[in-house]
Amino acid sequence: MELVNRVNVQDANSEYINSVISSLSHKHKQGLTIIQEVVSNTNFALKNLEQVAGRSDLEMILVTSDDRVYESLNSHCKADNQLVLKGKVEDAKVYIGLSHVLILDESLSLKLGDEAFRLEVDKLYLIDVDNNESVDAKIYQKFLSDNHIEDYKFDGFTIDKIIKETNCLIPSDLIFYHEFSENFTFRFNVWMTNLLALVNLNGHVRRSDSLKVSGKLSRGLTNDLDGIINLIKYVDNILQKRFDDEVADVLNHFNKMFTSHLRNCIDKGLISKDELIEKLQSYGIKSIYYASLNKGDAKKLVLAYCFPPFNDTSGNVMAKRIFEDKQVVDVISNDMSRIRKKDQKLMNIMSHLLDSQIVLNGAQAFSSWQSIEDYIDGVLHAYKMYRDKYDEMYSRVMFPHSHFAAFELKKINQSIKWVAEFSDPLVTDVSSNLRHAPIEDDDYIEDLKAFVGPKYSDLIDDNSFNVCEVVAFLYADELIFTNKYQLDYMLLRYDEDIQELVKSKAIISQHPTLPRDMYQLVKSFYKVEQDKINIAYFGNFYDTRGFRQIELVAKYLYEANINNFTIHVFTNLNRKTMRFYNQSAFKDYIVMNQYAPYFEFLNLTDLMDALLIFDAETVGIKPYNPYVPSKLSDYRGSLSNIWAFTERESILDQTYEEKLYITRQHDYQKYASTFKQLANDIDKATYQVKNIKCSK
Repeated sequence: MELVNRVNVQDANSEYINSVISSLSHKHKQGLTIIQEVVSNTNFALKNLEQVAGRSDLEMILVTSDDRVYESLNSHCKADNQLVLKGKVEDAKVYIGLSHVLILDESLSLKLGDEAFRLEVDKLYLIDVDNNESVDAKIYQKFLSDNHIEDYKFDGFTIDKIIKETNCLIPSDLIFYHEFSENFTFRFNVWMTNLLALVNLNGHVRRSDSLKVSGKLSRGLTNDLDGIINLIKYVDNILQKRFDDEVADVLNHFNKMFTSHLRNCIDKGLISKDELIEKLQSYGIKSIYYASLNKGDAKKLVLAYCFPPFNDTSGNVMAKRIFEDKQVVDVISNDMSRIRKKDQKLMNIMSHLLDSQIVLNGAQAFSSWQSIEDYIDGVLHAYKMYRDKYDEMYSRVMFPHSHFAAFELKKINQSIKWVAEFSDPLVTDVSSNLRHAPIEDDDYIEDLKAFVGPKYSDLIDDNSFNVCEVVAFLYADELIFTNKYQLDYMLLRYDEDIQELVKSKAIISQHPTLPRDMYQLVKSFYKVEQDKINIAYFGNFYDTRGFRQIELVAKYLYEANINNFTIHVFTNLNRKTMRFYNQSAFKDYIVMNQYAPYFEFLNLTDLMDALLIFDAETVGIKPYNPYVPSKLSDYRGSLSNIWAFTERESILDQTYEEKLYITRQHDYQKYASTFKQLANDIDKATYQVKNIKCSK
């Protein structure tokens, strides 16, 4: 098993941090240092001393806090590679002289082979255990007997099998990541020593047959409420460091495992869930694994093909809907790692309301029929295991997969309430081009026509976007639209009966805004010049909204003799965008940045004086503008002002809010007047001599 564990690669300083970590590595001579803690029973420790005597590839350090035990052990230490210390395990680490370390308690003995240890510093070695009938030992022995370590993935389930015995020969440089603490049992200290060595290893996990550990490690793990919370607090502190997503997933596995014990306290009536959550928060725990505490509480099922931790606007809005609704839910989503990046912190939006999240492994695509079929099949399988659990389900499009799956569940259980949301018009795109993705199953189409009956069968064709819309309109109990124009536009193609049906179930609800504390969850270290007027644009560039809109803002401010501003752009940088930027006559006023992760983006908005938002341009394309920019909901929670560039009579154009400045997109001569009003309101100058740009 190869491990390449680094601090979070999204961190701007990661390369520097990783190079410093590497430079601090201390090189030791090949061999094994054995540290054994002895409380009262010296029998096994003395046997171990005898075995290491005279071997240059081994050294033995015995530690005890008992005076009599110390004297007894010390009288038997005759060789140079034997040492007895008065103290604790942590004290012994200073004396480590060889490349790898094994830590034992007093109940364990060694079975050493005759061959010298040849241990490579970039490898952690797994050794066998015997005379140990514990469940953990049996699981570990089964893992070793498979003898295919290289085939295993680095995930929580695999690491769980590895770390629970004194079975890891740990590179000496990795032994200091966990500090043995008297607040924890010896067993938990061993777990965490092994775990942190693995998550900080850049190298390989290999098997070694050079020795065995015989005996049973004391099994104690705390069972009292505060003791378990302290274990969770320890893991939580590690989680707050900047690790890669793989490492975060592994650590969350143990967070989940320990938190599951707390659910037992709730079920036994020892403490209420609300009291327990308050207690966890009072300990300063940030990554509370709410799913373990909410186990079995969900009465609502959310179908979201793309959902956190995968970063996508549709999934993020769905998470915000859950936050807004305040009901505990189950979520069925799909693995999106091929087409979307992961951002584990996105789970903070709604993790406190999550019971279970089932992540399917179906095909990943925007609208392919294979991916839709896979998602339907996975949802049906999961639902049948919990079919009596839910009173309601919620699906959201984009992606179309979610409504297709919800429709199939509605057919099975007509009494379940189905709420279906449409983020934007579905059948046509922003340029009014028809979206088409074929349903590659003639039987499905014919069965669907039979199901809807002759009244609606003409609406069914082989276009998955069309069918997705039709089945939701006909069979959902409640329909969510982001604005009235969107609803009206989507209904233009239907007859009066369907229009009335849809309107009777329609609710207008713009995207939710998160509370202020979410804007402080991730601290951005992005720098702005405080005396300048800092404007920011966050979002992707599209056919109807791109770099040209940003350039026009800079152009008309510059031509109005305004020079005290910077436009900070955070977008999907590519060659086309950068070519436009490099060719721009106004690039001195524009700073290009890669798109920021979601919570850093929220924090960044607070640094700015104004946030730019643009209507999609639909004049001459659509009868009216059916869109509301999704960023508006995030901007509303910011401390900054919003500068909106609108189309006449759009929803955004008709919005009146404090801190919202509106300029019609094509009223170029009014750009400067709006900006001056903004500058006056925030008490900043629009012109400074020091900002004069000299032509070369």
